[in-house]
Amino acid sequence: MTAGTENRPVRKKRRLRRRMIASTLSLALLPLLIAMTGLFFVISEYVAEFQRLQPTSPLHDQFISAVIQITFLLALSGVIITILVWRMADHFLKPILQIRRGAEIVSRINLDHRIEINTGDELEDLALEFNLMAGNLGKAYNVLEERVTEATRTVQEERNRLATVLRTMVDGVIVANEAVETILMNPRARVILGLGYTSGIGTPLARIFPGDRLNFHIKRVRQRWEQRRESVEEVIFPLQDGKLLRGSLSVIPGPETELSGFLLVFRDLNSSGDEERTFEETLREMPQLLRGPLAASRSLVETLRRHREMPAEKQIAFLTAVDEEMNRLNIRVTAIDEAATAARGSRWPSIVSDARNLIREALLLVPGVPIAFEDDETPIPPVLVEPFSWVASLCCVLEWLMRSSTERHTLNIELQIEDGTVVTTFQIKGSFNGDPAELESRMISPVGEQPVALGDAVRRNRGELWTRTTEDGMEVRLALMQASAASEGGQADRLLDGEPEFYDFDLFLPRPVVERVDQLQADLADLEYVVFDTETTGMRLSDGDKVVSISAVRIRRGRIQNADIFHTLVNPGRPIPAESIVFHHIEDHMVVDAPTISQVYPQFVEFVGDSVLVAHNAAFDKKCLELAAAESGLPLVNNPILDTLLLSFGIHEGTEGHSLDAIAERMGVVIEGRHTSLGDARATAQVFLGLISLLPGRGVHTLAEAKAFCDRHLLLRWQSSRF
Repeated sequence: MTAGTENRPVRKKRRLRRRMIASTLSLALLPLLIAMTGLFFVISEYVAEFQRLQPTSPLHDQFISAVIQITFLLALSGVIITILVWRMADHFLKPILQIRRGAEIVSRINLDHRIEINTGDELEDLALEFNLMAGNLGKAYNVLEERVTEATRTVQEERNRLATVLRTMVDGVIVANEAVETILMNPRARVILGLGYTSGIGTPLARIFPGDRLNFHIKRVRQRWEQRRESVEEVIFPLQDGKLLRGSLSVIPGPETELSGFLLVFRDLNSSGDEERTFEETLREMPQLLRGPLAASRSLVETLRRHREMPAEKQIAFLTAVDEEMNRLNIRVTAIDEAATAARGSRWPSIVSDARNLIREALLLVPGVPIAFEDDETPIPPVLVEPFSWVASLCCVLEWLMRSSTERHTLNIELQIEDGTVVTTFQIKGSFNGDPAELESRMISPVGEQPVALGDAVRRNRGELWTRTTEDGMEVRLALMQASAASEGGQADRLLDGEPEFYDFDLFLPRPVVERVDQLQADLADLEYVVFDTETTGMRLSDGDKVVSISAVRIRRGRIQNADIFHTLVNPGRPIPAESIVFHHIEDHMVVDAPTISQVYPQFVEFVGDSVLVAHNAAFDKKCLELAAAESGLPLVNNPILDTLLLSFGIHEGTEGHSLDAIAERMGVVIEGRHTSLGDARATAQVFLGLISLLPGRGVHTLAEAKAFCDRHLLLRWQSSRF
């Protein structure tokens, strides 16, 4: 080791000591400068007073000369102190701030980031030691990551096997978290539900299935779970497109046996329904069945026209033959009418249920009804019924009775067993203005389902409905078939057997449910974000440039949901310039069959929902949305929006470079597919997660504070020439 090498730390130490002494002296001189400035103003006042009283005194000129000298010394001292303070900030505080910014990036975002300063003193050594510590920490993390990878390999294999089972299952499978949001959906479920551009991940189940019916079953499953009973519920879901789903809803327990989520397994009954097959077979056979009677009838009519002088006996014979053919034709028409009626109003699949519990559930949904439920605990056999529609039917009857009664009398309810059925009887006394004939036609309108008349709802449950006007009031009776009195054809087709076994997925972590009105005051970690990006024919949107591609990725619970993305090419309706193709590589032939922006925009708005929007240089992408909304004739999406460009400028104001490439390099983010909307959206999402992790250190915790943080640096960004 050379002498120069040995003395280098000593020289650095002396250099740093001299700088600290100069900084200390400059700080010590500041009070002196302030005191001298005050003294100067005092002396100036005395000079003015002295000149006013003794303008011709021989001491006047000497006093003025002394004041000028003091003023010069004060000015010189001020310049010296200012220079010292400036050098202190430049050579002492600036390296410390650089070390602090670099340490923040290393500790929170990117372990491969290194602090680069060249001060020639111990601050440079401090940065080198910190870089060495970061390197050792990175090696330790790599070793830990290898161990974690090895330890989780078996779990990953089990998940892969489970994924294969889910893909090949003939039943639809949906897993939801405790907030009843979709976190897993197999391909069969997407096919049955007809989901198009979106995977459905993160969507509340109430948006996919009829809301009232879903909430009814969720409530029952929760109650069973809380009562430590078997928490499996058979469900029926009629969809708006005519599909009828049947399946089972069950609870997924968490690590501490708490309710962690829900499992829904279902299939489409219409794809194999007996009524539909009968209807289709009848339709296929009908042309051949009708052709014979029509041909025979036509031949007989033509014969009568040609032989008008036919004897009466033959006329009677011909007319008898025509009548027979018309009867045959009527039979065929009646058959197709019955088949159509069966397909249109087929019975709902039945579930074994407790009649008492169904009545209690209906009474909870119609509060304020004075009732007398004569429940003597007589054993009542279970009934075959679709629970939700039957409870809705009972509610409809209760509301009609109370609305039509002119007096506030108690409603009596009885349960009886009659000839293989269980009969529910509602009796109300007093004057009654309701028309019994209108009861069956009253409509039941659950949210998310086609309205159905009360009479049809009862018949679809294999039930019967009677009304009777008595001397002192009205009586309504509803009968259901006992479970032991009939065999349910679909009972062997229940989905409880063969349900897939689920392991400890990490997607069940709870998160706060944030309402739209509370978003601004919500913690940033609790919000859901949609990070989006657009590619266009050019940068002059106001002069006619159009969107050629739009993509978005969702962030939930601080994680990018790679299975829940929005991505589509867009037909701009104009040629794409060659200078733009160089950047995004989207050519005219690629967008010929793509949808227009007026078709894409509604789908994008639906994908975004109530999420917070995020973009890099968001002003440009928001302008694209404004033009898309105008072209679609729809309102502009008014979700809150955050800009990673402004966030980066505010967090690392003293750092060079705030382009997406510069921020990504600083944070160790690899951009796959630069200048493609999907690649840039994914990179922006990773950058955004890194930036918001640094915001709490700046006192920014809520969405409102984050927006204010961006606004504070908006003007600075306009005035800056660094990017």
